[in-house]
Amino acid sequence: MWTCWGVSLGLLAPIIMFLIEYRIERKLDIVISPREWIANPKWPQEKQRYLVGDKLVDFVPRMQQYTKTAEIVITLASASLLFVPSHLSKQPMLALTVTLLGFAVLWGVLFIVWISYCYEETLYNPKRFGAVQSSISFALGFGALACFGIAYIVLALIFAHAIASGQTLG
Repeated sequence: MWTCWGVSLGLLAPIIMFLIEYRIERKLDIVISPREWIANPKWPQEKQRYLVGDKLVDFVPRMQQYTKTAEIVITLASASLLFVPSHLSKQPMLALTVTLLGFAVLWGVLFIVWISYCYEETLYNPKRFGAVQSSISFALGFGALACFGIAYIVLALIFAHAIASGQTLG
């Protein structure tokens, strides 16, 4: 039963994130390299503090930050997949956390591959990156983060319940 919940949550996390993000981004002019923000010289008289400029900002530093964050989630989830089951083998809810951690690794790796692919594609044809590609990037990245976060919340609840009820964790 807990494995089914893990698979359901693991698959639904990026799908729901995609649907939400695409609903927002389909109305926008999306490019992989964001536009430069410039200070509004008429602020505070005008409400907008910053204006969007015409110059595009290099995406490589952002891509490095995104992939580094994904690598951290992948590393923590992978380590947890190895070490947590050996300490909580008697807990049935562990199947949920292990499944979600597996999805966190999967979506994180796919996020890195997808964002690299999209960047390479836009080097040759900048119009190849739009709302769908951006929403997929968002869904994979935040899907990994959601699976990781939910798994650790459930893991914390398992630990708290075991400690509160006086159970051993091994």
